[in-house]
Amino acid sequence: MKKKRMVVLLAAGWLVAGAGAPAQALDLYGFASYWDKGDADGKAGVGIGLGLPLLSEHLRLDGRTYFIEKSSLSRDDDLTMIPFDLGLQLHLLPHADLNPYGLAGVSYIYADADRSDVDSSFGAYLGGGIEWAPIPFLRLFGEGIYRFQELDGRRGSDIDVSGLTGNVGVKFFF
Repeated sequence: MKKKRMVVLLAAGWLVAGAGAPAQALDLYGFASYWDKGDADGKAGVGIGLGLPLLSEHLRLDGRTYFIEKSSLSRDDDLTMIPFDLGLQLHLLPHADLNPYGLAGVSYIYADADRSDVDSSFGAYLGGGIEWAPIPFLRLFGEGIYRFQELDGRRGSDIDVSGLTGNVGVKFFF
């Protein structure tokens, strides 16, 4: 009896969570990126992401990762950072050809320096963007994101990697 009740509750929860989800429920995307950081030099890179609808077509769960070139931390030290982001996108006009949206979330940045002791850390981001849909299953997008992040390193000193990130890419809807 408990097993049947659990299955019914899980099915009901799944139906409620997906009730407003659009038919195109999954988007995969790739993008080019430039990250202008505080204490380390800005660098370009690429990223990949995955979006899922959450309760309606206006709200999407967004997960992404970036692959950024090594940044110079000092004259003889390079810093490798790989951000992993998890957040929400709020789409204002999800069915329009031009769709503005806001995004916010948390980041975990894996960090490693060649010569210094640097610790990975959690931070946050906030931004906005716009999508253009030239055909139904494809959207081109551009967005600006500001990261709020510091890394612990070098005998207790903090490394400020807060800064503006610009992304331009393509999304495929399934």
